[in-house]
Amino acid sequence: MVFSLLLTTMLALDPSPQEGFATFQQAVEAANEGRDAEALAAFQRLVNLNPDDLDGRLWIARLHVRMGNQDLAEPVYRGVLLEDPSDLEAMLGVANALLARGEFEQAEEILDVAEELEPENDEVISAVGRSHLYAGRTPRAIEYFERAYAVSPTEQHRMSLEGARLSYLHRVELRGSGEQFGGSTPDSHFGDVTVNIRLNDRWRVFGRGQAQRKFGVSEQRGGGGAEWRWKSTTILRAHALVMPDNTVMPEGDYMGELQYTYMDATWTGSVRHFDFTGAKTTAISPAVQWTPAGTRYAFGLRYALSWSESNTLASVSSGHSLHLQGAYRVRPRVWAQLGYAAGVEDFENFSIDRIGDFRANTAAAGFRIDLPTLTGIVGNYERQWRSGDDMNRFSLSLQQRF
Repeated sequence: MVFSLLLTTMLALDPSPQEGFATFQQAVEAANEGRDAEALAAFQRLVNLNPDDLDGRLWIARLHVRMGNQDLAEPVYRGVLLEDPSDLEAMLGVANALLARGEFEQAEEILDVAEELEPENDEVISAVGRSHLYAGRTPRAIEYFERAYAVSPTEQHRMSLEGARLSYLHRVELRGSGEQFGGSTPDSHFGDVTVNIRLNDRWRVFGRGQAQRKFGVSEQRGGGGAEWRWKSTTILRAHALVMPDNTVMPEGDYMGELQYTYMDATWTGSVRHFDFTGAKTTAISPAVQWTPAGTRYAFGLRYALSWSESNTLASVSSGHSLHLQGAYRVRPRVWAQLGYAAGVEDFENFSIDRIGDFRANTAAAGFRIDLPTLTGIVGNYERQWRSGDDMNRFSLSLQQRF
């Protein structure tokens, strides 16, 4: 307060700094017109003149959030909350900052108070829903997102509700692909169907069947697996797909995976074992998928170390694979996707020609459309360069929640 008084006195003695100085209304107009940096500077100067101007301080915090500086907005919101403990916007500002850091318990203490003050405020209800979602309490999150959408049926609330439902409901996925080779190798075709059923909040089971015609050989395999939610953010997953006497597809495909989700990032670590006629391959693969909140971007990174043993050779052949993925949301429901892979590009469709030290480079481009009916459509094109025979692959998948 002493500093503010001295500053006010100095400005009163020297009128030159006042030239071109924006009023509160002019600063608001600049903010509404999208001139964020100009508006922020104006509000900061106004608050320096009058530190008791809570409206000006809230505008400073809003602009920090709008400009992507959540860490700068939090102390401003906290300062307002200290002086006015019932200010709802300041409560939400602090709670959102805590949620962004994964401090769910502290955020929920503030949100409990906010919900008592305004139980029908859609922003409060939505924030409580996000706290449940981040903490792994998806059923509770869906309840709150439904309430938020009922109070205010905005596109943002609808997308939050759909996102929670997509991760929670039963689902069925159909996928088909075709490969075209540059040399004398005949074209190949692949089909895959998966049905995933939620038994309860901890257990899911799934069945899977695949059919393929590759190198002139038609084969199938099938099986299933289970998912167990060990903790709210941790899932254990396993599957087994088998078919004796396969020659191109594995006779056995066994996988164990640990998945951990923290905020906007999902980390996985998996071990996968493939049994072929006369050979076997094991792959260890860590991966991360990151979708920063409040952005239009998504990123993925996967590495795989594999080693193969043959019944006819005493040595072990190892291989390394790297997958890079990126996506950009061009419309609320439409994503454009790009990818690159060095080595094995797809362990979901692993075949005998990819065992050992498989060297190839694959570029991919595609799209994903999320329909309001909880239907997802994914299309992808891949171009692979490898020794002896380049390959083009086209794939299309349909995912339906119910």
